Amino acid sequence: SGLRVGKDFDLAFSPERIDPGNTRFDALNTPKVVGGVTEAATQRAAALLRSIGAHVEVVSSARAAEMTKLLENTFRSVNIALVNELALLCERMGLDIWEIIRAAATKPFGFMPFYPGPGVGGHCIPIDPLYLSWKARQYDFRTNFIDLAAQVNEMMPYHVVDLVIKGLSQQGRGLKDALVLVLGVAFKRDIDDARDSPAQRVIELLLQRGARVQYHDPYVPHFTVGANVFQLEKTDLCSVPLTDAALQAADCVVIVTDHRNVDYAWVVQWATL
Repeated sequence: SGLRVGKDFDLAFSPERIDPGNTRFDALNTPKVVGGVTEAATQRAAALLRSIGAHVEVVSSARAAEMTKLLENTFRSVNIALVNELALLCERMGLDIWEIIRAAATKPFGFMPFYPGPGVGGHCIPIDPLYLSWKARQYDFRTNFIDLAAQVNEMMPYHVVDLVIKGLSQQGRGLKDALVLVLGVAFKRDIDDARDSPAQRVIELLLQRGARVQYHDPYVPHFTVGANVFQLEKTDLCSVPLTDAALQAADCVVIVTDHRNVDYAWVVQWATL
């Protein structure tokens, strides 16, 4: 348009700080970080955000505000990867990672509990740190922690499928033509957002290996997989009702997203595996 920032308009950045499904923290009681391209832009944006009611943390520039967001997401990505890797080690050593995290969390300082899972999803943790990794290369700098964390987290859906294959083989059957019922496809519990959910890769890998797949998710009635290198054909799935018969009919039930409104004791009671 020919307009110039700082002269014709103001520009500032304030990172998104939303935790879907969190009923404790919202836009009003979560502090907002803001930084502008100019000092005037910073102050105008800060005043706007203060009028909403949230505490505002002012930083020196828009770049500093963007880096704040990337640090927050990278912190989570790296710590999730750490606990995922330790979960794999504990599995091999015959230890219960959940017991160990529970015990470690009793330490009142210097520790914050993170929990293992089938991978990471959403539009922040699996993606934003990779933007920073890409940008760092322009400065001849390699963000090894970011790249390693992404590698660990991206491998977790493959491990889930390996566990399914192992479980079925112990019952004397293979994955091909087995009916696998996936519980939960949202990227985290108790929400309806399935963007970049690890369930997508889990289902694609199962289908790729010849399994028949159904899923149940009370928050996500329709789920699409495929149209990528893992499965060229796009496949649209619909959530099936969770019943005694559905659990019994499945050769394996896989809990991918642990929504709280599912009775898991009942699932274990009726599921074959």
